[in-house]
Amino acid sequence: MSKKTIFLILFTFIFSFYGKAQDTEGDKIEQLKIAFFTKELDLTASEAKRFWPVYNEHNNRYDKLRSEEWAQIKSRLNTIKNLNQTEAEKLLEDYMAYKQARVDYRVDFVNDLKEVISAKQIMMLKKAEYDFHKKLLKQYRSDKSSKD
Repeated sequence: MSKKTIFLILFTFIFSFYGKAQDTEGDKIEQLKIAFFTKELDLTASEAKRFWPVYNEHNNRYDKLRSEEWAQIKSRLNTIKNLNQTEAEKLLEDYMAYKQARVDYRVDFVNDLKEVISAKQIMMLKKAEYDFHKKLLKQYRSDKSSKD
């Protein structure tokens, strides 16, 4: 079976799986991301089956960290001028702990990815993430300018 056939089967499976969820804008973006990453990383069906659970687990961990920790730090940053020195030191400590947790999560993620895809594919993932976000931003700007 060719890689193109495998990709189409996987793509169809993913869309049918996600098609059961509500078709919100976030769902559509997620579907596009799955298809884009699978293609860019040139994942076989077997690799994709092992890759996506690892990717999704780490994405969920990172999202939780960002929504819980960063949200608290950001809210205190908005009142930074009103903080005393002790409160500012605590905020700085929390900020540095958050940044370290992000690094730790990324190291864990890469180590887990090494179990399922090659080093080259891990770096291809980094590029694919960058390219995908760049495309999203370009599309957002294009949509925004057409509405103005």
